[in-house]
Amino acid sequence: MKAKICGITCLEDAAMCEEEGADALGFVHFLGRRRSLPLATIAEIIGSVGPMTPKILVCDPKSLDEASDLANRSGADVLQVYSLAPDVLQGFRDTGGKVIRAIRPNRAEAARFAGFADALLFETGEPGTGTSYDYSEVPTDCCPRSIIAGGLRVDNLDAAKAKKPYALDVSSGVECTPGRKDRGLVSEFIRRCKE
Repeated sequence: MKAKICGITCLEDAAMCEEEGADALGFVHFLGRRRSLPLATIAEIIGSVGPMTPKILVCDPKSLDEASDLANRSGADVLQVYSLAPDVLQGFRDTGGKVIRAIRPNRAEAARFAGFADALLFETGEPGTGTSYDYSEVPTDCCPRSIIAGGLRVDNLDAAKAKKPYALDVSSGVECTPGRKDRGLVSEFIRRCKE
């Protein structure tokens, strides 16, 4: 199973997570989020990452034009959005963009978005706060590329793995201090995802 390390805030952490074998790196550009960075900073960090590691921009665009602008200015390969209706998601994909739609672990919501996004990311509570929940409630069968996020750590990822998602997404669960990743925790999380 794939491992996305999210909330990257500096060049050093991006390089370290890539070295440790992360399948994707996430960068937050979302007003009010703790690890949110200016687009120029994100573009600089993304420019330092090798071409074989997908770069994902976590954002909240309000329109197709804004989504396209964020993708272009950041250099991200994929947008992870908490907004945009199914038809707008499809419009973004029609332009060649790739998108992950974040939703709550709700079967009806998953059914609404499954055909319009490249993957669905399931999370509950206030996104970006590291809140754990009952991962057994995630309807991973609604989408072939389901990603479980929210409160994951090395000591609780087995509950999420049991749902056989496409990927697990971690941020605060592999940090030594807010916004800075710990190599040992990153390495262990990735290793456990691959077991």
